[in-house]
Amino acid sequence: MKTHIITMLLALLTFTGFSQNSGYKYTGRFTPVIKKDKLNYARSVDEIMPEFNRYFALPAKDRTMMNYLVNTPDSLQVYSAFPEENFTKFIDYVSVNISATCYGKAFTSESTGEMLTPEQKNIINTTDLGTDLHIKIKFSYKNGANNSPDNAGKIIEGEYTVTVVPDTEAEYPGGSKQITAYLTDNIINEIHRKGTYDKIMQAVVNFTVNEDGDVVDTKISTTSTDPKIDKIILDAMNRMPGWRPAENPKGIRVKQVFSIPFGGGGC
Repeated sequence: MKTHIITMLLALLTFTGFSQNSGYKYTGRFTPVIKKDKLNYARSVDEIMPEFNRYFALPAKDRTMMNYLVNTPDSLQVYSAFPEENFTKFIDYVSVNISATCYGKAFTSESTGEMLTPEQKNIINTTDLGTDLHIKIKFSYKNGANNSPDNAGKIIEGEYTVTVVPDTEAEYPGGSKQITAYLTDNIINEIHRKGTYDKIMQAVVNFTVNEDGDVVDTKISTTSTDPKIDKIILDAMNRMPGWRPAENPKGIRVKQVFSIPFGGGGC
C-alpha cells in the first residue's frame, strides 16, 4: 500500500508589495513539526509538543503568567530551572484532548492527565502523515506556582497544533530561493501583467509531490475569488519542475502534500 504523506510547506511565502518588482520573502515555518516515527514512542503529551511554550496558544493574561513562570529565578520558588518542555513541574493537567485525521477520518480522545491513554496513542500512531495533531489542554498551576490569588484553583485552557511530517521531506530543486523565483516569475508577475494582483493575497493552493517527484493533484483550497487568478496559479503549479521526493525512515519514497498561502502567515 502506498503511504500518503501530507505536510506543511517549509517555505512560507509572504507578499511584500504590489509592483512588478515585488516578490516573496522567505519567513520560515510558522508551526512546529514532529516526525511520524517519534510519535510511535510517545507516552506522555509533553513528548508530542516540541517548543511547547513558543506555540502554546493562551489568552493574553494567561500567556503573561506562563512567561513569568518560565523565566522567573528559582529564588522565587517557581520551576524555571526545568526545561520549558517539561511544564508538568508547575502545572497540573486537568484534561488533554487530542484530535487528528486518521485514514481520512477525524478522531478525538480525551484524558485526565499528561499520560496518553491507549486510545490517544492509537490516534497519534495512525495520524495521516502531513496532517495536524490538535491538542487542547485544560490545566491549573501547582501550589508552588500560585503566586497570585487570581490563579488559585483557576482552570486555564490553551491550544497547541503540531504537523506530522515524514522522516525526509520533499524538496524543490534549489530550495526556498528557487521556488520563490519560480512563483514570482510564473504567478506573481503574470498576475501583475493582467492587473489583478491584489486578490492573490486570499489564495491558498495545495498540491502533492508523488513518489517520482512530480507535482500532481493541484487544487485551490482557498480561492482568490477571481477565476483568472486561480487558473494562473494552477497552471503554474502543474508546470512546476520535479522535486526530490519525500522518504520514510526506511528510505522508501512516499507522497507528500504541500500548502502555499500566498497571503503569508501560518498555514
